[in-house]
This record gives sequence, C-alpha cells and structure tokens, in this order.
Amino acid sequence: MTLSLVVALTAAAGTEPAAGGTARAGVPPAASAPAEPSDIAPLASLPAPRRPSPVRAHGADRLAAASLEALRLGRAAHRTGRSYAKILREMRAGRTRAAQLRAALLRERRRAGELRRAAGRIAGAQYRSNNRLPFALSTRARHGSQARRGPQAHHGRQARPSPEAVLDAYRNADHRQHLLASRAREALRLSRALEADRAAVLARSAALVAHRSRLDTERLRISRRLGVVRGQLRELSRKASREGRCGLPGTVTAAAKRSEPAAPPVTAPGTGWTRPVEHYVLSAGFGGSGRRWAHGHTGQDFAVPVGTPVRSVGWGRVDSLTCGDSFGISMVVQHGAGAFSQYAHLSAALARPGQRVRPGQQIALSGTTGNSTGPHLHFEVRRTPRMGSGIDPVPWLASRGVRLR
Repeated sequence: MTLSLVVALTAAAGTEPAAGGTARAGVPPAASAPAEPSDIAPLASLPAPRRPSPVRAHGADRLAAASLEALRLGRAAHRTGRSYAKILREMRAGRTRAAQLRAALLRERRRAGELRRAAGRIAGAQYRSNNRLPFALSTRARHGSQARRGPQAHHGRQARPSPEAVLDAYRNADHRQHLLASRAREALRLSRALEADRAAVLARSAALVAHRSRLDTERLRISRRLGVVRGQLRELSRKASREGRCGLPGTVTAAAKRSEPAAPPVTAPGTGWTRPVEHYVLSAGFGGSGRRWAHGHTGQDFAVPVGTPVRSVGWGRVDSLTCGDSFGISMVVQHGAGAFSQYAHLSAALARPGQRVRPGQQIALSGTTGNSTGPHLHFEVRRTPRMGSGIDPVPWLASRGVRLR
C-alpha cells in the first residue's frame, strides 16, 4: 500500500521516469505537461520510481578513482621523464667537459715539460758562462786599452767575446731562466687545477649514472602501474558510456586542475591556441573513407594511450557533454561564434557543461569509447555544435599558428 501511495503522488506531481537512449550531461530534461485525470494509467501498470543502483554508484567511484590515478601517474611519468632527459643532457655535457679537460691537461703537461727542458738548456749555458765570468772580470780593465789600439793589434789572433757580451749573455740567461721557471710553475699549477676539475667532473658523471639507474627503475615501476590503470580505465569508461554516465564527480575535476603542470602549455605566439594533446601520432585524417565511417571521416585522429590528458585548444566554454552514441564520451567546446571543437572517444570528462576553459587546460582523458578500434582522440572543428558542420581541423589550426607534426 505504501508503494502504491508513493506512485500515485508521483503521478499527481506530473513527473515521469527519465527516457532511455543517449544521455546528455548538463541539459535538463524536457518539462512534461501536467497529466490530465483521463491520462493517468491504473496504479498497477505504473513502474516503480528508479533509484540509483548501488552497483552503478560503485562503478562511478571506480571510474573516478581510476581517472585520478591515471592523472597522478601521468604527472609522475612526466616529471620522471623530464628528470631523465635532464640527466642525459648533463651526462653528455659532463663527458664533453671531461674530454676537453683531458685535452687541456695534456697540453699543459707538454708545455710544462718543454719549459723545464728549456730552463735546463739555459742553466747549462749559464754554467758555461760562469766559467768565463772570472776571465771577463779580470780582462774588463784591459778591454778599453785594447779597443784604443785598433784592429791591428788583434790581427792574426782568435777573436774572443768581449766582457760586456759575456755579462749580457749571463744576465739574459738568468732572466730567461727565472721567466721560464715562473711559467713552468704556472703550467704545473694549471695542470693540477685541470686534473682536479676533471676528477670532479668524473665524480659527477658517476653520480649521474647512479641517478639515471634509479630513474630507470622508477620509470619502469610507473609504466607498469600506468598500464594496469589504463586497462581499468578503458573497461570502466566503456561501461560508463554504455550506461549513459558521462561526467565525473567535482572532486575529480578539482584534482585534475591541481595536477596540471606548473608551466603553462605552449601556445602559438600571440594567438592563444594550442594542440589538443601534447605527445601524439597523427592517424586517420579528415575526409577519409572506409567501412568505419558512413559518410567519411569528420575529424582528425590523434593516436594516444588511454588516459592521456586532453586539452582545450583555445579559450571557450563547454557547450555539451554526451555519451552512449558512436562518439562514446564526447565533449564540445564553443570558442566563439561559428567555432566549436569536439573531443570524442574519451574515457573521462574533467570539465562540465557551462564551464569556462582556457588554452591548454585539461578537460578530459583520452580513451576508446564508442565506435573506436583503438585508443585515440577524435578531434573535430565545427561551425555549429551539431554533427555535419565539420571542417578540416589541420588547416583550421594552422591558420591560428598551430602546426601539427
């Protein structure tokens, strides 16, 4: 009797059960006309009010958890990948620096050896000059008188170096010896400094190798875990799309905003437009034909793994979020009059209808829901929010400074 009373009150209020078919999040159901007394069916033929299924609620929680985990692991993989690339760059720079220091060290060692040998030769010459120095000093007083006698006095004698020449040679040799000794000491000091720098570079390289090994282990762990989460997200999103559950709780949207990279995404200079995904491989293009498309391919496909963050290509507002049809979980963003972008075959939506979005903002996770043969993002550009007004996205983005590689 209680159930019959609830049903009667429901019918009197003019409410009806939700109609089946494709679900559209953010769009209120059409208001039903007040029921006339003659239109009210017998109580026995009215269905009982539909209550949320515990299994369905549990499935939504699992999808939300998988989406959050995919976001977290994707962010961790991004950080680890950047750290790994930085380590590789530092290792290459370290090897180059070590090679340069080794070449400089060999040059300075050769230079120091040459200076030592030159100083040895000068020391030998100075020793030989020293043997002549007493003779030069004893004959210096007679040098003036010999000079006055003229060259006839020396005719037939072997010419000897003058005392001034011997003293000048001695002084020059002594100066050169001190100069070369100073240069040899400087070359030795520089060699030791270069050797210390090279040892520090080699030690740094060894530390980088150890760090790279740890990053390899971390990357492998994240990759394995991400593979498991992507598999879960794939199955849960397909089920959600079939059941007409397009959106996720607001907690997931907030977490997605927190998980976005600190650095803003790269946009075309002065345009405010960007690519829908960061790393991708272009697959089926606009206008392609085949048994998978009834009237030709209406967008550009980006081959990406399940759970890849999908970004808004520009400023706009989320126009609609649908699921259950051939596009699976699909989102349309309006960027102005006559400019709409669609993101289809998603695994999770991170933005809600009516929400304002900016270029590069994470609005969804890629997937393989709907009529899809593998993980990818189906991206369309339309003149209206409805299917059938699509244009080729590649030249449309190119005209806004965004080149797809």
